Amino acid sequence: MKSGHFSLFTPFKPDKSLVSMYHVLFVTLLIVFGGILLFAGYHSGSGILLAGAIVAVLFLAGGYLYWVGRYYQTIFFELKDDEVTWRRGVWFRMTGIVPYDRITNIDIYQGPLMRYFGFSSIKLQTAGYSAQARSEIVLEGIVEAEELRETIRSLIRRSRVVTGPSDATGTPAKPGIPQTSEDRLLGEVRAIRQLLERRQQS
Repeated sequence: MKSGHFSLFTPFKPDKSLVSMYHVLFVTLLIVFGGILLFAGYHSGSGILLAGAIVAVLFLAGGYLYWVGRYYQTIFFELKDDEVTWRRGVWFRMTGIVPYDRITNIDIYQGPLMRYFGFSSIKLQTAGYSAQARSEIVLEGIVEAEELRETIRSLIRRSRVVTGPSDATGTPAKPGIPQTSEDRLLGEVRAIRQLLERRQQS
């Protein structure tokens, strides 16, 4: 499977503009909630409360700056011949695996900020997650989203040709065994016997 940007067994990361979007979102939240804290501390007439509000805002800003760069460095996605894998996390490391034959939907999402920074998110939904109306994996910060979706689609088709269709758990589905005329006749005789037994009991 050849792809211009997404090769098998080659981990790839989100575009760096994902961090820029995080900066915009954080600054917006900091202005809103930090402004409320500082406004309340200033108008409380208490120097202690104002100082506490300033320390809280600085603590949040410092914690974010420490976290965001490290978080971006931990994000990796990888296409393998039979599954998609991902990993991320600073304090709590998370990894995931989704076999291609479990994927039911591949959706591309792009909000206003994503459109401004020029990337999208790809949401992979599986049979087990369809009832929950949420995605099992979100590949965020993808600039070549259409190319990645088509690459995954082709890998899904190839996987199903090799392994055949699967059930909701990813286990290859077992083909149904056709009933013979003797099986059908035996089933009818059993149904008649059960009907007669119920009538005798009543």
